[in-house]
Amino acid sequence: MTQATPLIGREETQGRPYPLWIERVLLVLAAVTFVMGANGVAESIDHPVLGPLAAYLAFPLLLLAVVELLGRMVQTRHASRL
Repeated sequence: MTQATPLIGREETQGRPYPLWIERVLLVLAAVTFVMGANGVAESIDHPVLGPLAAYLAFPLLLLAVVELLGRMVQTRHASRL
């Protein structure tokens, strides 16, 4: 069996194994933070429409964005060095 090569013909090097468990822990922490903090966000805005909108739409999206950014930072630390 022949080994596949990339289109540009360079030698590919394997980076360090990626610790996927870190992203899973971050996602679970974000879910727990959402459950524990959504009511606080809704109460802090104190508006009948904007409070729930921020608490149940903007807040989880913000948490997911933070988790994604932290995951990308971990990925760059474990990327292969060319």
